[in-house]
Amino acid sequence: MKPLAPPPPPPAPTFDGRRHPRLKEGQFIYKHGHRHHSYDNEKAPYPLSYDRDVLEIESLDNRLAQHLRGSMSFVNFKDGTPERTLDLGCGTGTWILEAAKEWTDCHFVGFDLVNIQLPLKMVDESIAQRIEWRHGNFLTTKLPFEDDEFDHVHMQAIAKGVPENKWGVLFEEVNRVLRPGGSVEIIEDDVLFPKLPRWFTTALRMRARRNTSVHYPDGSQRGYPSPPDTPSKKAPSHDHALLESLNKSVFELRFINMKPTAVLPSYFTTYFRQVTLGPVINFPLPPLPPPQPLPPQVVTTYGVGSSLDTIDPRASTMFTTSINRPTSLSFSSTISASTSSTADSNNSSLFSARPRTASASLSSHESPDTLSVFRRSNSGHSPPKQRPPLPMKRFLLDGSLSESEIAVLPPSLFPVEQLQSLSERSLAMHLYRSYQSVLACQEAMWEELKDRIRNRKEELIPFGWDDDEELEELQSRKKFERLVERYRHDMQARVSIWCSLTGIGWPFPAREPLSKAELIEEERIRESLLEARHFVSEEERQTPCRALRVLVGYKL
Repeated sequence: MKPLAPPPPPPAPTFDGRRHPRLKEGQFIYKHGHRHHSYDNEKAPYPLSYDRDVLEIESLDNRLAQHLRGSMSFVNFKDGTPERTLDLGCGTGTWILEAAKEWTDCHFVGFDLVNIQLPLKMVDESIAQRIEWRHGNFLTTKLPFEDDEFDHVHMQAIAKGVPENKWGVLFEEVNRVLRPGGSVEIIEDDVLFPKLPRWFTTALRMRARRNTSVHYPDGSQRGYPSPPDTPSKKAPSHDHALLESLNKSVFELRFINMKPTAVLPSYFTTYFRQVTLGPVINFPLPPLPPPQPLPPQVVTTYGVGSSLDTIDPRASTMFTTSINRPTSLSFSSTISASTSSTADSNNSSLFSARPRTASASLSSHESPDTLSVFRRSNSGHSPPKQRPPLPMKRFLLDGSLSESEIAVLPPSLFPVEQLQSLSERSLAMHLYRSYQSVLACQEAMWEELKDRIRNRKEELIPFGWDDDEELEELQSRKKFERLVERYRHDMQARVSIWCSLTGIGWPFPAREPLSKAELIEEERIRESLLEARHFVSEEERQTPCRALRVLVGYKL
């Protein structure tokens, strides 16, 4: 029997001594510790939580816009900056706070479903006096603004909460509140589930279990917690296929199109003119990181000081062995200049406006010194066998458009050079954003899983969910949380934020000393991982972790 939910707190007393009902936008419900809005799914189908790590994603998008445009807007304002701007679905309001610094004569209104905006009393008075927060549900009611009230309307990252049949009504309202000649911009992402190839997650499992058979001379054994095994009778396409299926169902059941970059242009061009449709920007997965360095000293049965202790602790930083690595940029400052200079100058950018091909192999970024360090660090083991380089398509900027359609596109919304100048490690942050969006839907995915367990067990069979016995809901929840935690762990390993820290001078994360047996096992896993990188498929290398599109239009 489920415990009863605690009653809602009583309305807060006001200065006049009377109690007033709490506003809907200020009410939240907590599901297993995650904060969500209190609206019904039919009225507000937005499935993401309002946890801190989810809300902070907004700042990443602001930095991207500033990098691409040098401005907070993709619109070229010919007659000066707007005087009154609406940010529809403003979230925490960070876009407005940044834009207000840039447009010093503009007044802003941020409109959102819930009250999560930064209190204006915390903002500089010169900016706060030009900002107003308003709340409501634009899916069920008209916007509470006059006709022709705004010069500019900004919309970003709201597609995950807008059913496809609501876009026409929404754009009609935006058109109403926009003055003639006013501009509107929308920046939207597709709903993607970042996937990891099985060879990568298998290597992570090996590392987690590597010490289960290693014993110390005194008979003690070091134990490492290993991630739970995915319950699988028939191996799915990847380790997190069940979560991907649940995540997809969350949006399908809410009638939310998972590819707004493809469907929005038809709605957008119906209500606005002089439309500029930006290309779909597909951000690939970040390059595979090099292995982390071994500890600088080794504990052996003879104490510290055997020949193994002479291993260069920086050795593993020399491995720039990304099979899908298209540039000469490296993760570590220890790479010699000669190594970087071997890259093709034509492949020096991470992004391109047309599909291009390039070749990359393990040896293409290794100098002779690198290989000698590899041999020394493996104590006699030979390096992985070299495989013929695989052709690799570059980052695609054209997305769903054909070459003939690209040829007649209006001038770009941003210089392609700015996109090309993004560093490799910036891709890690886009991957971080994508998988955090998946985790933000955790509770909606749990509701879908419960429904399958109760009513559609046959849908769980392909994913190996154990349906031989009736599990209590609490047991199923723990099982689900283990799957989610494994996904979080695997994606964090793929992001490898430690590579970014070392690039700005931070030391490598400290590791405990290894025994000789542990070192041999570590090297075996490392060699297997490096060898496995040569079998990265073409599909894996071209799978995007984020797909973004910008649309700009004007009201006649």
